[in-house]
This record gives sequence, C-alpha cells and structure tokens, in this order.
Amino acid sequence: MTRKRPVRLLGLLLAVAVVHGAAGARAGENESRVWVLQIENDFFTQLTNTDRHYTNGVRLSRVSPPGDVPGWLGAMAAVPSNFGPGGKPSSQRWAVSIGHSMFTPDDTDAVALVPDDRPYAAWLYLGFSVYSVYEGAEGAARQDVFSVEAGIVGPSAKGKQIQNTYHDLIGVDLSNGWDNQLKDEPGLKLGFIRKWRTAHADVSADGRYETDVIPHIAVTLGNIATDAGIGGLVRFGENLQEDFGPPRIRPGLPGSETFGLTDGLDWYVFAGGELRAVARDIFLDGNSWKDSHSVDKEPFVVDLQTGFALLFNRFRLTYTHVFVSPEFRRQSQWDQYGALTLGFNF
Repeated sequence: MTRKRPVRLLGLLLAVAVVHGAAGARAGENESRVWVLQIENDFFTQLTNTDRHYTNGVRLSRVSPPGDVPGWLGAMAAVPSNFGPGGKPSSQRWAVSIGHSMFTPDDTDAVALVPDDRPYAAWLYLGFSVYSVYEGAEGAARQDVFSVEAGIVGPSAKGKQIQNTYHDLIGVDLSNGWDNQLKDEPGLKLGFIRKWRTAHADVSADGRYETDVIPHIAVTLGNIATDAGIGGLVRFGENLQEDFGPPRIRPGLPGSETFGLTDGLDWYVFAGGELRAVARDIFLDGNSWKDSHSVDKEPFVVDLQTGFALLFNRFRLTYTHVFVSPEFRRQSQWDQYGALTLGFNF
C-alpha cells in the first residue's frame, strides 16, 4: 500500500490540473493555451527492440494563456529572473506537467546486478514552470524559464511494471534486472534556463526563408540532478515562428512549449548542442541516503541534436535526433535516442 501512495498523489494532482485547464478553456476564446505531449525513446534510433541507458521519457504538459501565473510560482520565478536586464516581461505563462523517465543498463537479460553499467531507475514527477518573455529590438527576444519538479525515484515510480507490461504487449523480451533498481527516494529539482533569440535574418530575396540563433545557459539544483550547461540552437525555415525551438525533457537542449498559429504549413530545421558540467545525477550516483548501485559519472557531458518541425494551423510536430557523449567512466560509446513532440494550440 505504501508504494502506491506517491503514484496516487501525482495522479490526483494531474487530475486537478486537467480540470483547471478545462475550466480555463471555457473562460477566454481569444487567449491561447497549449497542450504538449513529448515522447523520448531509444527505439527511434534502433532497428531492433533493445533498451539501454536512457531508454524512455514521457511528459504531458498544459501551458496557460498569457498571465494569471500563481502567486507562489511567480514569486519563485522572479528570483533568478532578477539577475539580468530589468523590466517587466512582455508575456508570461505558466505550465503544469507530469512526466516519467526510465533508465536501464545495456544488458537487460541479466538477472544479477551489472556492476559496471548504469543502474535501473525510474522517475515519476509533477512539474510546474514559468515562461517569461522579454521582447527586444527587431524581433529579438529573451526567455527565462523557471521550473520545479517533485516526485519519486525507485520502485514506487513503477518502472519495472510499465516497461515489462509494454514489452509483454509487443512480444519483446522482458528486462530482468529491475530488482536491482535504485531504492525509493523523494526527489526535488529546481531549474532555470535563459535563452536569447536573435532577430530573424532573411536568407531569400522575398523574405520567405529565415534563420536565427538561440544561445542559452541552464542551471539545475536538487537531489535528482545538479548541473550547469551552456549551448545554442540554429534554425532555418519558412516563416519562422516566434518561439524558441522544440521542447526537450531536461537534461537536454531547452526549447519552447508554446508556438503560434499558422494559416498553412510552415516548417523549420534545426541543429544545436550543449556542454553540461554535472555535479550530481541520481541515475548514475545512486541514492542520496541509502546504499544502492552506482557508477563513476563523467563530470562533463556533450549533448548534440538535429531535427525538424512542422507547423499546421493549431498543431506543431517535431522530431529530434539526439546524440549524448558517455555519461559514466565505463561507457564506451555515445548514446542516441529520438524525441517526438506533438503540440496543440487552442
């Protein structure tokens, strides 16, 4: 019964968020809100049904119309946003999300602990974010993103049940080592990301095709992860949207869950990277206060990505192919996975 309580609590909080979102949808037809579903999986980059390392992440988010940020969340977001040029943001939204991530070693057939590979782990969490946009000259802009995530790592996150139930449904071998996963631990993660978007530069005589650059810095604090990153993204496309690139589940290059409406089909392609200094990663370092499996992590990690975005009317579909440098000492090669995101603006 004890293990079911965190799952039930997160489910109740998500239900409250959904009801709040539905009520908001009836309140103002001229204000847009966004629902975003993100799926990250190593299946997208492989020809066989195998799992290794970061093997799956799912996140469902509801982003509010501009304004109406809850007081407690706005007060927390104002602290890091005060470090930089002052002034009131031209637009501010908040989001609520629920997510689940899973990690396994390379050898999922082994029942015994695989000591030189990363631990089995799952992370179930509820997140809140504030997106503050500061408009600049000629279409340039800055976006500050403050986020807080709270949840559970360990058996209560149900990684074993979710992965093996899915494998059983599609006729794939089960992952046999989940009894060696990290132990239950409540988790808290605070994040701050600052992005700058340059003004769109025309690359065709008629102004139809444009490009821009979106550099960023990012900091994460908490027992789940403590790290700092710097990187950027380059976009090229037709009638570039006033967003900040496609969203990713952190750690990973930050993007924008919001986007504008289009009259027809717009598109862009993108490429970017991030260098991240890692002080703590519970999925490699193991539990904070209990003995558990762990590996020696690499202090610096490189994250590269490339992909495309399609925007049609109220929808945005993006696919990102991700390359991640070795995250622990005995890892011999870069990891790859795909990230698929569907956004609906209404």
